[in-house]
Amino acid sequence: MGAPYDDSPEVVVHVGDGSDAPRAVDPARPGRAPTDPAPDHPFLLLTRDSAERIQARYLDDGTYEVEHTAGAQNRQLYTSDALLVRDIVWSWIQRDSWWSDTVAWTTVDPELAELHALHAELSGMLDGMSVLDSVTDELDSALARADELLGGFDLDE
Repeated sequence: MGAPYDDSPEVVVHVGDGSDAPRAVDPARPGRAPTDPAPDHPFLLLTRDSAERIQARYLDDGTYEVEHTAGAQNRQLYTSDALLVRDIVWSWIQRDSWWSDTVAWTTVDPELAELHALHAELSGMLDGMSVLDSVTDELDSALARADELLGGFDLDE
């Protein structure tokens, strides 16, 4: 009798719309527009195990952030070249060393990565506060209009 068959994938693909955690997807059916996933899925995350992953995010300014993490090592790069991003991700999936040896990566200092994560968390909280600001502005406008309308109204008459 042969070894038991392991049907778990070596690489797990996750996509995210930027609003919450990534979700695993079937690579054969990635979404509505697999040729241009950036508008629906601004980031793509591929994991081999809990310690190794590569992530590509499409940023608002039209550039891509590619980040690779292996254990404690964290590297990243920024590019506007979508084909380079594709080649890096494909090379990583194939375990070809091209993505690591040829591309100019920047090592991320762990302290800076922690500060970046804190900034992202606080920015998310502050974005919620701006919604409250707009509600307060609308309420102020409504109250000013009510004062204007009731200004000519005499309660004693």
